[in-house]
This record gives sequence, C-alpha cells and structure tokens, in this order.
Amino acid sequence: MIDTMIHKFRFFVLVAVMALYGGHAVGQNGRWEKELSNVSWKLWLDHGASWYNDKVYLPPVDITKLPVNPPSCGWEKLHGNPMAIQTNVPGTVEEHYWGEIGGAIPDTGGDFKGVSWWSRTFDLDVSQKGKRILLAFQSANLRAEVFVNGKLVGYDVIGNTPFDVDATDAVVFGGKNYLDVRITDPVGSFSWNDNTLMRWGDNLVPAVHGFGGITGKVMLKAVDKSVHIADIYIQNQPSPKKVKIVTTVENWSGAPQKGQIEISLHEKGKPNAEVWGKTISAEINTASKTFEVAATVPQAKLWELTTNKPVAERHAQLYEATVSFIDGNQVVDNQSQHFGFRWFDVKEKNGDKRFYLNGKRVFILAAMTRGFWPKNGIFPTPEMAERDKEALYDLGLNTMLMHRAIGQPLVFDYADESGLFTYEEPGGYRVTPNRWDSIEGPDEQAYAWRSEKLRRMVIRDRSLPSLIIYNLKNEETNPPNDRDIKDMEMVHALDPSRVVTYNSGSDIGKSGDEYYRNKPNDPFELHALPFKPGLIYGGWWDQHHWYAYSGYTDDMYRNPKFYLRGVINAARVPLAKDSLYPLNKKKVVFFGEEGAFGTMVRLQKIKEEIEKTSSTGFREQEHLDWFEHYDRFLDETGFRKAYPNVDSLTKSLGRNLHYFHARNIENIRMGNIADAYNMNGWASASTRTDVVDMYRNPTADASIIRYYTQPLYVAVKLRNKVVPIGKSPIADIYLVNEENLKGTHKLELSLTDENGNTLFEKSYSTKVKGGEDFGQMLVEGVQLPSIDKAGYYTLHAKLQSNGQVKATGFDKIFSVDIKDGVALKGSIAVMENDGVVADFLQQNMNKETTPFSKSAASTDVLIIGDQGEGGIASDVMQNILDRVEQGMSLIVLTQADKVAEQIDNRLKRVPKFYDGEGIKRWGGSGRLFTGLNPVLTGLPQGESMSWEYQCFYKGAHMGENAQVQGIMLDYLGLDLVVALGNQGSKQILTALGRIPLGKGKVTLSTLHMIPHLSSKEPNAVVAKKLLVNLLTY
Repeated sequence: MIDTMIHKFRFFVLVAVMALYGGHAVGQNGRWEKELSNVSWKLWLDHGASWYNDKVYLPPVDITKLPVNPPSCGWEKLHGNPMAIQTNVPGTVEEHYWGEIGGAIPDTGGDFKGVSWWSRTFDLDVSQKGKRILLAFQSANLRAEVFVNGKLVGYDVIGNTPFDVDATDAVVFGGKNYLDVRITDPVGSFSWNDNTLMRWGDNLVPAVHGFGGITGKVMLKAVDKSVHIADIYIQNQPSPKKVKIVTTVENWSGAPQKGQIEISLHEKGKPNAEVWGKTISAEINTASKTFEVAATVPQAKLWELTTNKPVAERHAQLYEATVSFIDGNQVVDNQSQHFGFRWFDVKEKNGDKRFYLNGKRVFILAAMTRGFWPKNGIFPTPEMAERDKEALYDLGLNTMLMHRAIGQPLVFDYADESGLFTYEEPGGYRVTPNRWDSIEGPDEQAYAWRSEKLRRMVIRDRSLPSLIIYNLKNEETNPPNDRDIKDMEMVHALDPSRVVTYNSGSDIGKSGDEYYRNKPNDPFELHALPFKPGLIYGGWWDQHHWYAYSGYTDDMYRNPKFYLRGVINAARVPLAKDSLYPLNKKKVVFFGEEGAFGTMVRLQKIKEEIEKTSSTGFREQEHLDWFEHYDRFLDETGFRKAYPNVDSLTKSLGRNLHYFHARNIENIRMGNIADAYNMNGWASASTRTDVVDMYRNPTADASIIRYYTQPLYVAVKLRNKVVPIGKSPIADIYLVNEENLKGTHKLELSLTDENGNTLFEKSYSTKVKGGEDFGQMLVEGVQLPSIDKAGYYTLHAKLQSNGQVKATGFDKIFSVDIKDGVALKGSIAVMENDGVVADFLQQNMNKETTPFSKSAASTDVLIIGDQGEGGIASDVMQNILDRVEQGMSLIVLTQADKVAEQIDNRLKRVPKFYDGEGIKRWGGSGRLFTGLNPVLTGLPQGESMSWEYQCFYKGAHMGENAQVQGIMLDYLGLDLVVALGNQGSKQILTALGRIPLGKGKVTLSTLHMIPHLSSKEPNAVVAKKLLVNLLTY
C-alpha cells in the first residue's frame, strides 16, 4: 500500500513538472527536450563538394576516426551564405529545386544528386550543464553528417530510420550553437522498383527513393549522463487486455547503477487517467539492460477498427506507457510510448485459416502506397496525412499497406489514433543485380545495410497498435537464402507478437502446373506467426495479379464456380482452365496486389493545390503542363460539351479503375475464403496506378468502391451485364455479411427498366448463416425474362425479416438493339481478307455488300476490314482516296495509320494532320472515352468507356489480351468520336474520328472492332452496334 502511494506521488509530481514546462520534463526531473524541426532552417546546395568516391561507414561508427567534410565554402561563409534559402525541416532539396533543375519532363529531370547543407542555431541554458546532449533524428535521406559548432558529432548512412547523435562535447551552454547537417543524396529511384541495387562509387546501396534531405523530426535532448531509457516496447499478448512493458535502460557511467523503474499506463495524452502502475527495483551492472514487466488491465478499452463506424466514432482507444528511472526521490530519466490493447492473430476454423482481431474475424481491405507525397516527394505534411486517412475512410478500406518503402510516422499516427491497420515493408530489401550500373549482385556491405534498416524499422514501430504485418520482399523469384532466414528470425525475435512474411507475390515468373498446383511447404510462403516458435514453410499464399483489361468485363463473373479471385487465376487475364483450381482455404489467402492498370490523376485539383503555394516541387510543373494540355483538348475537340472541366473528365476516366476494384472486392468477399485484398495502387507516382493520386484525391467518385466495401449488402451477380435485345440474363445472388445477420429471411428480387417499370418479381426464403460467414450464396441461377428493348435495366434485391429491410443490393444490365429500326441505305463495298464485315452485314442487317477493287464500280461506302500482313497497295490506296474526294465515304477499321499518312500527304497542311508515329498500343494503360456524337446513338455518350464498352478493352475470346490503341491526329477539322488517354502521358490519341476529304469523309478507327463482329459473346453487341451507327450517321 505504501509502495503504491509512493508510486502515485512520484508519478503525479512528474506529471505536474511536465505540464509546467509544456510537456517536457526539465531541470533535475528527468530529460529535457526541444523540437528543432518545423521552424526555419537554411538550405544550401554545395556544388563544390566531393562525394561520389566516398567510402561509407555502417553503424556502429567511431566518430573520431571518420573523415571530416566541411562545407566547400568554409564555415563562416556557410552561415552567411546569400545563396542559401529559407526552408523548414522536415524537407527535401527536391521540393525547392525540382523544377529549377529541370524536372518537368522527364520525371527524374529534377533529381539533385550531391551534397546539401541544412543549418540552424539553437540555445542551451546553463542549467543543462552536466547533462548529456543528444540530437535525435527521426529520418534523413541518405547520408547525414552532423556538425555542431563546426565539430563532427554524428554520422548515419542507413537512411529513412531514426538515429541519435551525442553532441555533449561540442555544445556551448548559455550561448548560441550552430547545427549544420551535411546531407549526401547519391542515388535514388522515383518509381515503384525497390529491387535493384544502386551504385555510389564503390558502394552498392539498397534501393531508396531519390529525395535528399532531413525527412523527419529533429529533437534536442538533455539527459542524465549515467542512466538513459533507450527504448520502450509494449508487447501485446494473446489475451488482449494484457501487455508486457519491455524497457531498455542504458548505463553510460561505467559503474553499477541502482534505482527504481516506475511504470504508469494511462490514456494517451492524459497522464492523470492512469489505469495501471507499478514500481520495480533496478540494478544495471552492464552497458545496457532490459526489464520486462507484465500488466493486466481488466478495465482497459480495446483498440478496434473503425472503418464502418459513424464519423464521430472514428477514433481508437490509445494508451501510453510512461517509464521513469528513479534515484531516491529524483526522476533521472523518463520516456513514453503509446500503444493499444489489442491482439491480431491467425487462427483456423473448420480447416480455414483466417485473421482475427481481439478474437473476432476480420477481413483486410487494403490499398498499397509506394510512399510518394506532394512537393517534397517522400514524407507527408500533417494535412496530407489527414487526407490519406480520409481517403481510406471514403473508400471503406481498413488497411494502409506500406509497399516497397518504409512507412512514415505520421501515417502510423493517424492509423493508431483512428483505428486502421497498417502493413509495412522496409523497401530496398531484395538487393538484386543492376546491369545498367554493372552490379552483379550484393556484397557484404549491402546485405548489412538492408539488415540494419530492417532492424531499426522493427524497433521503431513494434509498439504501434495499427501495425499487424512485416513483409521483407516483393515478387521475389528466388527462395530465401541463409541471410534472409537470419533476418526473418531477427525480426521475429525483436517482435514475436506480429506476423512476419518473406515475400509478397509468391508465384512470379511461374507458369503451367508450377503456377497452379498446391505447394504444401513452399519456401516462398515462409512466415512467422505471433508467439509461434520458429519459421513456417507454406501456409501463406500471397498472389499478385496485373489485370490486362482496363476495367470490368463479364469474364470477371461467369458462374458460382468460376469467377475472378474465386479460383486461382492466371496473373493477367482469366483463363478457362482457372476454373479447375479452387482456392486453398487451408492457407492464408492474401491477394497482395490487385489491378496494375491505372488512370489519369486529378489534374485540376492538383493545379488548384499547387497554385496555393508554388510549382518548385516534385512533378509540379509536369502536372501543370498536363492540365493545360487536357484543358486545351476540351476546347479544340468540342469535348467540353460532355466534360465541363478537366476534373469532370479525369474523374470519368477513373470510373473504370474504381469499378474494377469494387466488383473484384465483391467477388472475394462473397466467396468467404480469401482473407485480404490489396489494391494497386495509391499515390503511385511513376506508374500512376492511382485509385487515389499523390495529392490524396480519389481518382473517381469514392462511392463506387465504398458501396462494395460496406459491411452488409446483397451482392447481385449477373453472368452477363451487356446483352443484345432478346437475351434472357441469368443472375446469382449472394450476401456479404460482416454484421452477424442471421436467421431465416425473405429475399425479394425485381427487375426494372430506365423508367421504373417493373418487368419481373420473385421472392425466396433464405437462411442467413451469420457469424464468421462473411459471404454466402443465397440463390443460384435466377432466370430473368427476355430483354426486348435497348437501354439500362436494374435487378434489385431486398432481404427482409419481420417486415424490416435488413440488406439491399443491385446490379445493372445494358441492352443493345443493333438494328433499332435502321435499314442501311446505299451501296456498300468491303475490302477485307476474311469476310467478317461482309458476313456480319448480311447476317445481322440483311445488307449485301460487294468486294472492292481498283476497277470496281463506284460505291457510296467502302469499309476497309482485315488486310492480313500485306497491307494495302499504294496504287489501290490512291484510288480509294480519289473516290473519297469525289464523294465516297470511307470507314477504316484497320491500318488507320497507313490511311492517315496518305490523307496527310494530300492535305499538305500545317500543322500536320498525322504525326507519323504509327499506331500507339497502350494496352491496359489506355483509357477510352467518348464525346457527344450521333455515331454513339443507342450507346453511352459523354463518359469514359466503362463496362458497357468492355469489348474494346478485351479480346473476342477469354484469355486474349487487350488491344487498346490509337493514333495522334491533329484536331483541326477532325470530328472526334472516341479519344484515348493514358495514365502515364499527357497525350490524347484518336481511337475513332472523322475527317472530311474533298466531297467525302474518312472514318478512322483503331478500336478493337473486327473480331467482335463475328463473336458470339453477348458484350460484342456494342462493337456491332457501333459499326451499324457508322454506316447510318
């Protein structure tokens, strides 16, 4: 009882002292701290510095034996340098000089390689004499040489991780101190690739982002010269309301130190709200000693996910452990670490491995970020971190996956505070050869470099409640070697309470049976589970897919036994044989990277953001340039009638990406086997696979994905969403249920047309399982009536119990009437090798055509179809264009570039009609979109070509790759019908357009139309309709 009273008295004294001095314990009561970042610093680029051939030194370093590199201008001129600019820390060179160096285009044109100096002054009160003075750096990229009053006091080259500097022997008490940090930025990437080693003279550097600067907070500390609390690790336990407080205390005195360690667990930021406390005796006879204390707190509130909670409840319960070393009645040192009471683990139920949080099953809905941020490139401002969080909530996601780059502290802060999961990779861990820099593979230094970065990452983040998984590598093609295994064991020893995985993307480069077959002890699935001894081979299936089609296609859902991610799918496009390989529920099923196609970023929103500050930072001039290009496009083509501004266009382009992810998520959730879905990507910079762009703007209406991430709804699955009239669609009905709805319910289905007329109604009695059955089939094979008119139809689903609606859902059908009362007039000739166009017109439109030749009689319309490998002879082409000038209409369905070149030769105008660069095949990177045009009668207009136009994004048969392509034509005189954008270029191509030539006109198309004219796939009806329209309007 007396011990408890003493503990509380000392603790409240400490609280009072901290409150008195603005949150910092000062004087003789513990450590004193002052933040040196977020205030004015000076930045100077030292172009005269030598650095390329430097030897680097990995920790631990003896500072007295290191070379000293003063500024090339000298110390006096450094501190009064007129070329230095005012800046803030954290900061990077690139945020100030990217555009000035030349970084508009190409992307890496603004990269600064070399030495920069970051300088400021600070004062130390004479009362701090007798203390050890430390400078704590949260992060720097890459090499930091720290000088105080011209003396080298610190050195670190690991990069992007915390390190401390002892400045005791260099500081002045009671006067001004000069802090100068020499940052060397020798290498760096601005893309997703963190695999390849980078060359810095003779040094092989694990991949890092190429932004140089002080990239985290800087703290000035005065601590006791003898005893220092170096680390607090709050280790969560399988019983969620239990934790272990692991405190590492350093003894710098060289003599034994005795005292007491006092621990208080309290609500974060509320030292008076203590929930548990304890004092233990401590004797430190060595340089460092660790103390472990277990705490059980029955009244603790658990840390929970909040994605599906109301906005007012989106905050998680956080606690703080304050640890003090006491000598007598004096607080010698003190430190705090926030944490949450929670337990995340993998368990098995009915042979199915699943994720659990606090004993309840959870499904991971993640977005992967590659660690790129506006302006500075590498770290978030508080405002951007807030946007990052809000974007997750807007989309209904519960996890931020730090992909190929170490996580940023502000991201962890918001995740911890809000109740969102995080998953972390160190970045640069694969250390693969780099033939461009003549690097055959890693040396011992490179291996040690990556291991130290990994070690620091784990120590930095192992108490954070949001963090659930560490992963070392991405898309590794080699099994773990001895060093990999040793590092995994190191991580598991440093933090035995979390999952550790060797690799994400386990079957990269494999094919055939090796790709599909079950591998029980697969080394690529090497992982460790919380508090399970040793490493585990097999049992963690993490697959990546790069969907080759730029949006939703009916191949994504064929039937209940064959749908995308309901089986083991091929890496790029669904194949019929995929249906033979079900998912293995005995393993954790983690879809670790889904998508890989992208969309244009929100250029107008970004422009408005940049205009608030300046355009000196990372890619900012490029974004402004791209906006101007898009804005001119709208005026020059007349597309502004469909898209009032650039933002309406880019948001429309984003619909494909968002809708693909939305329906893919639905497939995985309703199947009830998979455990995680991670979408590619988030602020992905060079790849632009952006669900959310670098400025944290969702690239389409966030509600598209949010509908399919809601915790409870009826999943309506149409086996064909695009159909010709006369087709009777089939639907399957599932329930996505994370709210434990259970019992007998009535399912009501109804089909309505665009005017709200009901064409079909039917009800079913269903039994809802609830519990851990997050997805279940309700009704299979619902036969809908024949769709007899063109337009949109909606199949509605409603689940009721006792007269109350518990869940709803819907899906849409688009029906197309090829003829729509049209009778083709005039004579039509066809020039083709395969007869596809002629057969289509005869069989579907009852229109006879004639084959074309130079000597053929005149015709009203000529259609150029497939020409094989030979192409069109020059004299024949000239004959065709002569006829066009005399009044014939020409429709070109293939070799549009060859025809455009001949048209350009005839027009002889400036600017040129055709740029001469041929057909540009953009595949999955291409994004088709339409204007307002009679040619699109009966089809969607004034929007991106989404699922209704899926035939133009895919082959005519399952498994065929996309052929999304266009040509660069000048817009003057061009009647543009379908344009083609690209996620990674400002260019906008023509995919379908008309140009007058003499008395006639030429329609040029690069759309993948011909194969669909003979296809029996229902969605091919859109290509057929478009050809009929080209002949009609």
